[in-house]
Amino acid sequence: MTIPAFLSFIEGGDRVVGYVQLIDGDETFHFEKKMSTFRHITIGFIRSSLPGKELPNRVKITIQYVHKAVEEGLSFNLVGYKKDDGNYIMNYSTAKPNSSIQFRLDTFTEEFVSGYFESKNTEVNLFLDPIYDEESKKWIIPVFIPIQDEMGGNIPVILYLILIQDYYQKFNDTFEKISKLLLRFSNWFFDINDFNKENMSKLSSQLNDLLDKNIEPEYFEMGKVLQLPDLDRGILVTVLKEHKSGGITLSLLSKQLQETPQNVSAKVDELIKKGILRKYKDNDQTIIDTLWIV
Repeated sequence: MTIPAFLSFIEGGDRVVGYVQLIDGDETFHFEKKMSTFRHITIGFIRSSLPGKELPNRVKITIQYVHKAVEEGLSFNLVGYKKDDGNYIMNYSTAKPNSSIQFRLDTFTEEFVSGYFESKNTEVNLFLDPIYDEESKKWIIPVFIPIQDEMGGNIPVILYLILIQDYYQKFNDTFEKISKLLLRFSNWFFDINDFNKENMSKLSSQLNDLLDKNIEPEYFEMGKVLQLPDLDRGILVTVLKEHKSGGITLSLLSKQLQETPQNVSAKVDELIKKGILRKYKDNDQTIIDTLWIV
């Protein structure tokens, strides 16, 4: 038996991102799935995305993003490389790059990282020099993000914006807005584990909105946070303080705010849907963390 999530514009190999909402409890849980040629989301898959692997009588499935499988003809692609077991590997891409571009990304990453660790000068610009790939007629813009390790040293993470010529012009036209978004994203990182598919997918969508529609995310500076209703403000201020520690458990957040877990959980889910907070599981505990727009 399958859940009716068959959409004509979704093709086999595409990756869909969204959340499952429990109707009775109003809780939401992230899911991400690479679609098969049948383009079905099965009940078994939805069950695996829920805590306890138990499926209630009613759930609501929301597909937020569809990442197309083939980069050919794609206007924008975000690709990320991070260190894993001593090697730098691609751990995220909006769509799989074609072979010529991936070869250039692999080569550039290896050469940059090697030069970075050998150099005494660790001051590197956020944006590195753009690269033009003649074969694909696309621009590759490397973005450098340093993350501190346990010893206080920097571990470089490399993102790549891959753009057709028209989008490269849009990139130049919206450079200040894109710089602001990526700088906030860079400053938000404190742990290499934050460099995951869920967070990268959100960033990819925000960058695409900027390039395609010139729509900038709604940022929440402290002045704006302080103008929010009491519970919203209390949650954001508390979670923001705990961001460097990887977030705060839902139970501790409720205790600090002196609010019932039910009220806090419902409000947190609202803020998650607005893209302000995120929620994840760690050792069977629900952890609440802020996102880079705060």
